[in-house]
Amino acid sequence: MSEPSIIPAEKLVEFGANVLKKVNVPDEDARKVAEILVESNLRGVDTHGIFLVRLYSQRIEKGLIDVNPNMKFEKLRRAVGILDADTALGQISTLKAMDHAMEMARECGTGTVMVKCSTHFGAGAYYTLHAAERDMIGILFSHSEKDVVLFGGKKPYLGTNPYSVAIPAGNRRPFLMDMATSEVAFGKVRAAAHAGETIPPTWAVDGEGNPVTDARKAKAVTPMSGAKGYAISLMIEMLSSGLTGMAYGLGIVPKFDDFEHPQQLGCFVQAIDPSAFMDIQAFKTRIDEILNDIALQPAHPNNPFGRIMIPGEPEFGKKEKNLAKGCTVSATVSDQMREVGEKYGVQWPG
Repeated sequence: MSEPSIIPAEKLVEFGANVLKKVNVPDEDARKVAEILVESNLRGVDTHGIFLVRLYSQRIEKGLIDVNPNMKFEKLRRAVGILDADTALGQISTLKAMDHAMEMARECGTGTVMVKCSTHFGAGAYYTLHAAERDMIGILFSHSEKDVVLFGGKKPYLGTNPYSVAIPAGNRRPFLMDMATSEVAFGKVRAAAHAGETIPPTWAVDGEGNPVTDARKAKAVTPMSGAKGYAISLMIEMLSSGLTGMAYGLGIVPKFDDFEHPQQLGCFVQAIDPSAFMDIQAFKTRIDEILNDIALQPAHPNNPFGRIMIPGEPEFGKKEKNLAKGCTVSATVSDQMREVGEKYGVQWPG
């Protein structure tokens, strides 16, 4: 096994784009997908980073992701629409959905797009920040394959069902919430299992719903905050499936295990234009005031950051550092990416 590698973000983007182009993804789309993946590496969210090009290329080769989809957007009412993604790369369809939502929000104050027949889109933060950077509030959530036990249950049923919100600010960075509705993303458990590390007993359960600390025995993760996280996750499941007609619960295709069927996911995408309510600069100044006031509140002595942090702030800080020094890619992922590169004739930069 190789050692961890420190690689400039642009080199990772080039590698990812070149691999995707080898499986016939159009140049512009390949570049955009790679940028979105590497944005996660920059923010320290490696479970949604460059390593996913391996999965995507495999599913493309099996015909489970369409690299030349016939996506269709239907505007159902002035501020509501549905996008049929036609099993496109999730990054491309989700970004398009947010653009449609923002276009409607500019006219109506808000726009909501449901995406159907979609595939994995990576980390939700990219799309909500895409809205916040354009003075919009971005909201995004989606269901996913069964990784999470129901509250009080034994077997996995819900997905980690991610939920992201970004709110623009003035002089401060945007408020950014991007989280799984499980106690942790299952990717963290997989990473611990590969590294032979133990996990906290609150993270995951075995096949009978019993807590485990050996990550290799984990069959499902738990909902965050017990019943509260379960309720939020179920809400996401019902809207993502109920408003799109897509599968739910046990019917959702597991992307890492099933290479015969497309995922066909549903996704909720919304943009809100603050200027529909008040002057946009006044709104952003108000958000600055709130965030500044929170940041000045006293921190507990055991606070690991030494001060009160705003949601998204740690990841913004990691991005600054990683842009300067490069992204650390684990030995396991480096080995996997080297194999991918050898398969497609693309040099791994690590």
